[in-house]
Amino acid sequence: NRMNFRWTLRTAKGRWLVNISRQSSHGSTGLFVPPSPPLDPEKVKELQRFITLSKRLLVMTGAGISTESGIPDYRSEKVGLYARTDQKPIQHGDFLRSAPIRQRYWARNFVGWPRFSSLQPNPAHWALSNWERLGKLYWLVTQNVDALHTKAGSQRLTELHGCMHR
Repeated sequence: NRMNFRWTLRTAKGRWLVNISRQSSHGSTGLFVPPSPPLDPEKVKELQRFITLSKRLLVMTGAGISTESGIPDYRSEKVGLYARTDQKPIQHGDFLRSAPIRQRYWARNFVGWPRFSSLQPNPAHWALSNWERLGKLYWLVTQNVDALHTKAGSQRLTELHGCMHR
């Protein structure tokens, strides 16, 4: 069982409105989406007010935004890579110090790229791209290397760790 979030943004008499709803569905990405409690309607209203009143949003994203697209994060209990495997990410210092570790890193990247690159943006990626198109989002910063923000059309974007396809 996984959770889908549907985000829509529309204007009504110059106001920005956000509709966030959560629906249950079944799919393979559920392997990577941690269980979560029901949304608090008051917190949703608080977020809607914040978005409505904001003029130029700066949004920062990480691994959690891409789990709905089928990319596991590292730390989520029971579903993150740390919980499901002994594989740990290669540390920067090790990468710099060791040619064999760099070779392993690039080999893993090369082998995994066809599956990784076939994944598609989810509603959160599309919502952020739409906010940019509508002038609501000023800039998007991500630590993700999956290119899903770019696939969704985001252009005002900084990829802190680069992107696997580049």
